Amino acid sequence: MYEHNKNTTKEKILMTAARMFSERGYDRVTTREIAKDIGINSASIYHYFSSKNEILKSLYKLYSEQRQKESPDIDELLRLAETDAPHEVLMKIEYYYDEEVRQFFDQILVTASRMVCSDPESERFIRENIFDNITRIIKPLLRRMVELGKIESFDDDVFFKVLSNYCFSAAALNNSVFRQNFAEYRTGLSYIFTMIK
Repeated sequence: MYEHNKNTTKEKILMTAARMFSERGYDRVTTREIAKDIGINSASIYHYFSSKNEILKSLYKLYSEQRQKESPDIDELLRLAETDAPHEVLMKIEYYYDEEVRQFFDQILVTASRMVCSDPESERFIRENIFDNITRIIKPLLRRMVELGKIESFDDDVFFKVLSNYCFSAAALNNSVFRQNFAEYRTGLSYIFTMIK
């Protein structure tokens, strides 16, 4: 589980930047505005980060490292595929964070999604943490279930795109009036998994 100390200035900078970038867009936020929101001198930010771009890279790095730490154990999922119902195994894949942490991570994803077409670093971040990550975890699991005769063979590339787009969209919508709670998100995920027969 991701632990953060909201009392450190560095954490406050990251959390405030994630919120402001997701609400207004990276290009429309200055380090001076981030500092003002926190209540520190604008020069103080440069004790922690050399630039606004370094703040963004630090947000991406924090997200990526945490997702890696929390990544489901593929070997355990493959073992469960031998005995448990496919739907039950697939529902064990999702990461869980408390609401505040989930919102923070969703803000990072929203920021990257706004920049994905114009910034190679943001495109790489989204590809690796959403699309590649889902494929890396689910592809061997689904292929094993097909081998075991637990599910029918299907076009897994199309399925991965549908699933990745759902996860990506859910994160983006969580910073809008269409916000969904974790139970609603899981219900949608469960519905997508029912496409596998």
